[in-house]
Amino acid sequence: MLKTTVLLWFTLCSIWAVGRGPGNDQKPPLKTVIVDAGHGGHDGGARGELSREAILALEISLRVRDLMKQEIPDLNVLMTREQDELPGNQSSINAALRWRADYANRSGGDLFISIHLNATAANQRYAKKQVGTKQQTYYVYSGKGKKRKKIAKTRTVPVYEKYKLPATVSGTQTYILARDWYNIKLKSVGNKSEIYDTGERDTLDQEMIQMDPVEARIRAQQYTKYFFQKSLTLASFVEEEFARSGRRSWGVLQRDWDGIWVLQATQMPSILVETGFIDNPEEEAYLASEAGQLEVARGIVNAVKRYKAMLENPEKTITAQGETPGQ
Repeated sequence: MLKTTVLLWFTLCSIWAVGRGPGNDQKPPLKTVIVDAGHGGHDGGARGELSREAILALEISLRVRDLMKQEIPDLNVLMTREQDELPGNQSSINAALRWRADYANRSGGDLFISIHLNATAANQRYAKKQVGTKQQTYYVYSGKGKKRKKIAKTRTVPVYEKYKLPATVSGTQTYILARDWYNIKLKSVGNKSEIYDTGERDTLDQEMIQMDPVEARIRAQQYTKYFFQKSLTLASFVEEEFARSGRRSWGVLQRDWDGIWVLQATQMPSILVETGFIDNPEEEAYLASEAGQLEVARGIVNAVKRYKAMLENPEKTITAQGETPGQ
C-alpha cells in the first residue's frame, strides 16, 4: 500500500512539473474535451411524459460535439457514448460509471462535461376534483337481540378524480465537486439526506469505503489545487450563458451531500450540467425540440469558448458576450 501511495504521489508531482516545465509554452491549454451523455441503455435516468433522460441527454451531447468541432476546430472532442447504450459495452451501471471516468483519464482529457436532465418530487404534485356523484349503499341496524336486523340504505356521494398539478420547478443547474469533498464524503457515506431533492445520484459509496485513505487524500488535494477553481469557472460560464438566453438558472452547486463518480474520479476540471427538468412537460418539450437542444448546446459551447479564451489570456476577463471590458 505504501509503495502504491508513493508511486501515486510521484505521478501527480510529475504531471504538475511537466505542465510547468520549460519547452511547454506551445502546448494548447485546452486540447481535449470529453463530452459525456449521462445514463444510456437500460439506465434510462429520469423520465418525462414523452421521453427519458438518456435519450435527450445524448441528443443534446451530440449537438454540443458538432458545434464544438465546427466552431473550435483545434479541439479534440471525444464522446463517452454515441448511441443509446451504456458506454464501453458495459452491462452494469456501476461499471459504466467507472468506465466514463477511466476513459476520460486515459484519453488525456483537459475538460470533462457531463450532460443530464433533472427531475424532482416537487413536480409530482396531485390534487382531486369532483366529477360527479354516485349512489352508495350503506347499512344500519335496528332492534336488539334476535330481533336485530341489518337494513340496507343508499345515499348520494361525490365522485372525485385525481389529476396532476402543473410542474413548478424548471431551469438549469451545474454541479461541481465540493472543495473538501473527501472529508464530506466520508461523513455522508450511507446518508441520503439532501438539501434539495434534485440532481444525480451517480455515486459509488463502496469505492470510498475501500479506498486507501492516503490515496484518497492525495486525490482530494490534487482536485483542490488544480481543478476546483477551473471547474467552478467553467460551471459559472455555463450558467451565465443559460441565463443570458432566458433560461431560469439555479446557478452552480457544489456537490457536498452525495457524490457524483464522474466528478470525483476524473483527473481534470469536470462539471455536470442539468439542462432542465424532464418531469416538467413544458421544459421536456423544449429540451426535445431541435431549437431547444441547439440553444442549450450553444450555451455550453459559448461557455467553453470563454473558458478557452481565459486559459489563453489569463489576464483578461471574458464576459458572457465574449468580450473583454474596456476593449
